[in-house]
Amino acid sequence: MNLRRRYWALATSAIFTVAGLSSCKDYSPDEPLPDVYTRTLFVASNNQIVYAIDPINPNDKWKWKFPVDGEVQATPLLYNKNVYIATLAGNLYRVDAQYGKLQTNRSFGAGEPIAGTPIVRDGILYVTAGSKIYALDPGSLSDIPTITPYDIGGTIVASPTTHNIPGQEPKAIFVAGMNNKIVALKPDLSLIWERTPDEAGAFYSSPCVANDSFIYIGNDNGFVYSFKIQDGTDKWKFPTGGQVRSSPIQIGGNVLVGSNDRYLYSVDSATGLTRWKVLTGDGVQSSPSVFNQYVYFGSFDGNMYCVDIIDGNVKWQMKTFGLIKSSPTIYNGDVYFGSFDKNLYRLDAMDGSQKFVFNINGQMATSPIIDTLGGAAVPSISGDYRW
Repeated sequence: MNLRRRYWALATSAIFTVAGLSSCKDYSPDEPLPDVYTRTLFVASNNQIVYAIDPINPNDKWKWKFPVDGEVQATPLLYNKNVYIATLAGNLYRVDAQYGKLQTNRSFGAGEPIAGTPIVRDGILYVTAGSKIYALDPGSLSDIPTITPYDIGGTIVASPTTHNIPGQEPKAIFVAGMNNKIVALKPDLSLIWERTPDEAGAFYSSPCVANDSFIYIGNDNGFVYSFKIQDGTDKWKFPTGGQVRSSPIQIGGNVLVGSNDRYLYSVDSATGLTRWKVLTGDGVQSSPSVFNQYVYFGSFDGNMYCVDIIDGNVKWQMKTFGLIKSSPTIYNGDVYFGSFDKNLYRLDAMDGSQKFVFNINGQMATSPIIDTLGGAAVPSISGDYRW
């Protein structure tokens, strides 16, 4: 074949090859794929990384991961398409929920760890750091100039919560500290009332305010307290046999709370008497969640429990390979929680069957939250749980 004939043969072959490729159904066009934000689960641990994954089928992959400067014990906060992440090193990050990109951050200093989940009310971000509660702009994370931080006088490790106090508008903010003090504050952080129990102790438990009358909270002295929301005076106190670091929830007439004496209790909200209790193999610091008349909670014995809210009978329990301090989050008929075995679990709420296990290489004292696209699924420990 001479040089001219060889040239035309190669040219013809190249034309047919390109035509064949352009007609192939699997050929990828140059246009970018659609950028769609879907339901997302956010979880953190002591490994100083926050993960965003698909809550239904993560396939051992994360959507993004974001490194932080310290251990995370506070459940992240989802607000206005951002995730707020707090660390025990005293830093607060605002991260874009879709891409995991840092928007801004604020340092409170190593002496002001953030252990409780921040909350947003009426466009103000309330953050507990060290012994103080701050009112911040959610965008810039700067202080609201007209609001002075309130110092409770003792380190705050629990999440704040808000609720109406009759005659007080708008909602009050409730905060408890390790100095055995609980306070009710106005939105400008001025004091409404403060209360210190007669018994020595410390508050690690977050306050539960589910109605316009009473607040419920556990204490390291072994008591669960019910105070009147109006002025902080006593309604009743319920004794357990160990520290109460689980945050109570109130469903109907039940106040549900765990204790380091190995029991989960249902206490009558009106009388402060025992309705039922469930014995586990170790302390219960996980805060309960309720779904379809069942109560879900973890124990230091490594089990996640599902019990009937009527009589406390155990419907199922599922064993992990580490203690469970994480409070469960319920979403779409499934239970999500972390274990000190460094795994995040998704179980069927009705029978406890395992749907996925996702390893995040970190021990989880905190809980996952889920952006459902129509809102957020959160645990009771967050201070924003919907009873």
